[in-house]
Amino acid sequence: MTTTYVRLKNRRGNKADLPKPLAEGELGFALDTRELYIGGGSQSDKNRMVQVNNYVNAQLSVQSDLDNRLTVFKLAGTESFLGDGVNANTLTLKGGTLSIPTGAAISSTSNFYVTKYDLDNFPTILDPSTYSMGNIGASTFDFTFTSTNIPEANTVIVVTKWTETTTRSAIATALPLLESDAGLANNQIFIDYTTGTGFVDISSDYTQSQAKTNLEALDHISTADENDNLNILGNVTDLPFPARKLTVDGDLKIDLDSQDQAVRMSAFLNNSQGSTTATVANNIKIYTQDSKPTFESNQYVSNTHLLKSTIAHSTSNQVMSSFAVADNNTLFVDYSVKYDTAHAVGQLRVISDGTNAHFVDDRTETDPTSDVTFSVAINSGNLELRVSNGGSSNSATVSYILKRWLTQ
Repeated sequence: MTTTYVRLKNRRGNKADLPKPLAEGELGFALDTRELYIGGGSQSDKNRMVQVNNYVNAQLSVQSDLDNRLTVFKLAGTESFLGDGVNANTLTLKGGTLSIPTGAAISSTSNFYVTKYDLDNFPTILDPSTYSMGNIGASTFDFTFTSTNIPEANTVIVVTKWTETTTRSAIATALPLLESDAGLANNQIFIDYTTGTGFVDISSDYTQSQAKTNLEALDHISTADENDNLNILGNVTDLPFPARKLTVDGDLKIDLDSQDQAVRMSAFLNNSQGSTTATVANNIKIYTQDSKPTFESNQYVSNTHLLKSTIAHSTSNQVMSSFAVADNNTLFVDYSVKYDTAHAVGQLRVISDGTNAHFVDDRTETDPTSDVTFSVAINSGNLELRVSNGGSSNSATVSYILKRWLTQ
């Protein structure tokens, strides 16, 4: 009898190139980081979440990038409706035809992105052969599915009416300080056509208000939000996701609207924070000896993961960090200070009963840094960590990491 030996290999490649998601039970090996993943299948909730790696100050550092580097927008004229499993012209369920945003082209179905969310809210961009357009007027048109592709009852159809090329070009024109190549590879512009939303990495080139004003001047953009009020997530009417801010929760997850958003958000964070910061949460990660985080081995903290505050001279009570005191009333802050040629290192221990806040500053210095002082206060339900610089000429830089929890 002849014996045949077969070698089975699993998915492999650089971490960024592994499928998102891997098929259920499929193995994926990241050759560059030597990490191993197991696919969790569709698992829709996980597919639209970003998992941030657990490193020092991860939640604060990532939230800072979300708050300060991103401006989120909604594409003008994005509409949605529910399938009923019966009608080919499903738009009659809403009693009307789709409108055309000013400046949008409707010469062919290639100018549209049509997504179907299944009953598990998993999105699939539909091929143009599954639907057609008719009765094209000055500002409206009919949208009809072929008889074999009628959306099932309670599925959600999202229609976005801008091409990727025209949208990227318009945003790059409105925000000319972006890199000349404003493509995804440079993590500058992100467009999610499964929900008709997107976000722009403004880095340090713009203020939030400048970016918001410039984006909303486009025909393409109907809503743009500064990051103190990011509420367009979940803005597709027929999807069950509530409108919410873009936040990193205590489990270091970011809840988004779609798998496409999660993939793009992971790409942004891996650019802004470091190449292995974030992944889509649906692939289950198995640590190997080579992929164990460096800080777990020797507590090395890179500049990327340090929080920093620069305090100008003659500045009082500048807020370094702020947390809801109902959730965080205990802080340990390890810090270092550079003040002119002097350096200092120390730890702040902070405790609050919800009304009053107290702290101890244990500091060692090379030369006097007494002009740089810390304080804590309760302000509008938040526990604030503050810093002052009483000097008359030199600014100070404070680098720090912190741990926080609720003492009950």
